[in-house]
Amino acid sequence: LPEHIYSLASDGVYVNLFEPSTIHWTERGASLRIKMATRFPFDPEVHLQFSSTRPTQANIRVRVPSWATREMTVSVNGKPAGSGKPGSYVALDRSWAEGDVASFTLPAGLVASRYTGVDQIPNHDRYTVSFGPILLAAVGAPEIRLRLANVRKPEDLVRHLKPKPGQPLHYVVENTPGVEFVPYWQVDKETFNCFPAVDTRA
Repeated sequence: LPEHIYSLASDGVYVNLFEPSTIHWTERGASLRIKMATRFPFDPEVHLQFSSTRPTQANIRVRVPSWATREMTVSVNGKPAGSGKPGSYVALDRSWAEGDVASFTLPAGLVASRYTGVDQIPNHDRYTVSFGPILLAAVGAPEIRLRLANVRKPEDLVRHLKPKPGQPLHYVVENTPGVEFVPYWQVDKETFNCFPAVDTRA
């Protein structure tokens, strides 16, 4: 996984991660700047605002994360300029001028994955749940066993999770009062489980 927000390379400037930040560099003798505006993961919108001492050709490569749930389109000044599949980069090789803006919506969504480790529970399947790159922890009880009907595959579990009003990235579970999925980093003193179990007999 990329470790830096931006990378400068011989074939362009790579935008790898998504958080408020700024990069300055020199391209073909001109001074360029990208200022990234975003509230991700609480809001999937990202805007790259360009500044340049003069119009300059540059190749800006925007990462489409491997966790993206679909292809991602990048627009420049409101017009589609390129798209890419999860795990790729969208190359925007063009002349950039003062005030240009590249915009995109990160295709993040809820995804459940079946736990296949050694710590299995008889008559239960265990799952991890994430939103984009964010691992969610189930809080509310020392042992979290969800009694949900018709959960036979990971996507069945996702259908039982509903956004909690007023609390981004928090999800309540249908028919399971007291249990809530929250970002792992927000867990404080609550008991939690990152591999909640679903009763396969339900």
